[in-house]
Amino acid sequence: MDLHVGEYRPAGYQGNVIDLNGTRSGSIYQPVLVQNGFLYTVKFLAAGKWAAGDVRPRLLTVRLGKQKSVISISKPADWSPANPGWRWYTADLLAEGTQSALRFSSETSRTPDGPMIAAVSLYAPLGPPGPLSGVRVPLPPDLEKYIASRERAIALGKALFWDMQVGSDGRTACATCHWHAGSDMRLKNSVHPGAPGSNFGPQNPQSASLFVAAVGKYRGVNSVLKPDDFPFHKVLQPLAPADRLGQRSKGNPVIRDTREVAGSQGVLSEDFIAFLRGRVTDIGKPNLHPVFSSHGVNVRQVTARNTPTTINAVFLDRLFWDGRANRYFNGVNPFGDLDPDARVYSAAADGSMNRVAVRIDNAALASQATGPVISPVEMSWDGRRFSELARKLLPLRPLALQRVSSDDSVLGCFCDASGYGLCGKKTSYSQLIREAFRPEWWSGKRLTPEGFTHMEANFSLYWGLAIMMYESTLVSDRAPYDRWAMGDKSALSPLAKEGLKIFMNEGRCINCHSGPEFAGATVSRLRQEQSGEAGVERMLMSTGPAFYDSGFYNIGVRPTLEDIGIGASHPLFGPLSYTRQEQNGRNPEPKVDVPRDHRVSVNGAFKTPSLRNVALTGPYMHNGGMKSLREVVEFYVRGGDFPDVNRQDLHPDIRPIEGMYGNEFKVDALVEFLEHLTDERVECQKAPFDHPELVIPNGHGEFCRDAALDQLLVIPANGRSGGARLWTFEQTLERGMQWRAVSDRGHDAGYDGEPVNDIPPAEMIPDYPVKKPAEVTPKPPQDAAVSLPVYWQD
Repeated sequence: MDLHVGEYRPAGYQGNVIDLNGTRSGSIYQPVLVQNGFLYTVKFLAAGKWAAGDVRPRLLTVRLGKQKSVISISKPADWSPANPGWRWYTADLLAEGTQSALRFSSETSRTPDGPMIAAVSLYAPLGPPGPLSGVRVPLPPDLEKYIASRERAIALGKALFWDMQVGSDGRTACATCHWHAGSDMRLKNSVHPGAPGSNFGPQNPQSASLFVAAVGKYRGVNSVLKPDDFPFHKVLQPLAPADRLGQRSKGNPVIRDTREVAGSQGVLSEDFIAFLRGRVTDIGKPNLHPVFSSHGVNVRQVTARNTPTTINAVFLDRLFWDGRANRYFNGVNPFGDLDPDARVYSAAADGSMNRVAVRIDNAALASQATGPVISPVEMSWDGRRFSELARKLLPLRPLALQRVSSDDSVLGCFCDASGYGLCGKKTSYSQLIREAFRPEWWSGKRLTPEGFTHMEANFSLYWGLAIMMYESTLVSDRAPYDRWAMGDKSALSPLAKEGLKIFMNEGRCINCHSGPEFAGATVSRLRQEQSGEAGVERMLMSTGPAFYDSGFYNIGVRPTLEDIGIGASHPLFGPLSYTRQEQNGRNPEPKVDVPRDHRVSVNGAFKTPSLRNVALTGPYMHNGGMKSLREVVEFYVRGGDFPDVNRQDLHPDIRPIEGMYGNEFKVDALVEFLEHLTDERVECQKAPFDHPELVIPNGHGEFCRDAALDQLLVIPANGRSGGARLWTFEQTLERGMQWRAVSDRGHDAGYDGEPVNDIPPAEMIPDYPVKKPAEVTPKPPQDAAVSLPVYWQD
């Protein structure tokens, strides 16, 4: 071991450089005092020495007691003694006992040159996150440019979010997939074959083959999920690493694996033809779906990813599992400034209308809201546009098919005397839009070239911003953990406190689920001026350093090629990943430059969701393949399910947690802590989590000659004081669905809405042409085994 004072010193660094010779005897250590069971971070500069000509990577081991981390340092192309390529590295190591030693050693044999280190620091464990009430709810800084009344915008957003009349079938609302603590847990007809490739379908031949194979092993439509179906990837001993292909058996084989996904059922596969004024069901032409059909008729399609919760989503910088809901809202669709042609209409003083571009920051909620409502899988017949949805919806009385509690925290004051919907005379959708938005966004007196009014043409703008305003109120900041973080030390049980210690240290959970939000890629971490973090970072991944999108990680839930997540590219707008956008010359992250020749690790990466209320939002992971928090913890303890297959993009923290092997107490403690992140207002549906009545499809019952009839569940309306305590997904699997079931034939809400005499703008009643529907004849089944999807939404 040599001490270099000058030759290899990093620029601006005045301390010594330690050169660890290439033999294993090249090591240095320092005794330290630590706290048993806590995670410590070692931060240091490191570079390699290649003076002798051996170009192999230099391996450096960092140890704290028995815990170790191995770092591989590759030779830079321009290496020289004056420029050896110094970089910062970190290693997170768990302390065992109170007296330990920090040791650095070379692991590159048979060479006199080894790694070099400098500027070593050992950081004590971080404190636990604070209460969520300490985080500002992030909204667009220029909101007043669009919104005239926040109160009316919230009311409009809540009505639109829960209104079943929105769907082409007159039955599917946004809330249909977000009714249970902001997520979905229906059991029947909720399974997708899996391996979609990406949100836009397979993007390479291997993914296409995987999807065909998944369809070949699909259990079939209208099946019912059962407890024994979980987890989708099952090993004999869940709290120990599984046997790996090509390696000696450890006696822990995989005993079940399926590519299937527990998703959410949407609408039937139909082409949009037209609508009839006052009728909530659109006219469509059925397309017999090659997967989602039975008995010669279509069944409801199922999404290829599990439904994330809307609660606390306002704190996230981008939304959807793959981040395609951009932080910038363009007023039209989810893709923000990736879409250069997105335009809305602004009115001039003379009533003329101009097409303008908008770029509204901190508005991922608005971007997200515009996706599902026109998705041909989730809510719409294929081809329906926002302006056509507006023409159908604006004449209808809001929520006319659903009971609304007079004590609803937002809508109660607008409730109709009948108990159904809002009072059409004073709270039509048109009137709410006029009161919620500034006049320049709805008051134009002309028609667009396509024949739509200003209000119809701009409906996507109102839709996104109003739902954003409503969802921004869905903040659950009164969990037992919040009370504990504010000083009530009795708010966490003794077992939950042990779980918090594991969460912060041995379990490494805090590394991804950080801050009071217990999430990744949050606005508070990425967008505050004082934050040094950015949406793109460089990190030592499982196979070396790489750039990646902050808060989006490949954790080995499924093989990468089954669904590449944020690694996908939109067919028109290019990569979803900020990292790849940077490499392609865009600049979504001014703090970071990603050279074209540097490795990028984004394939198979998905958003790190919030853990708040996680006890209520099962099934878990992007594929919905785990039924309980225990199964989730077991997954992390054994080091993921596909660490070898996904190694190229795997997050470095996905490795076995040896101290938890077979340790039921530690698993129980961590689960107990996670349960203490539940806000009782969410669990009991109290304000602001109260809602109108909702009738949701839960699979199909009868199959008639030309239709599959829905089996329906009635979720009752409740006001600010709340309703029934929600069950967990595991309880639902064991007991059956929590809500009253009715048949399609027996449902008492009709298909026809109630028109109101208020067509936007009030001064002009445009002609409402309705196309004559083509003859509704299902397409014959295709001869091929399957045709690949165009869009699989999450």
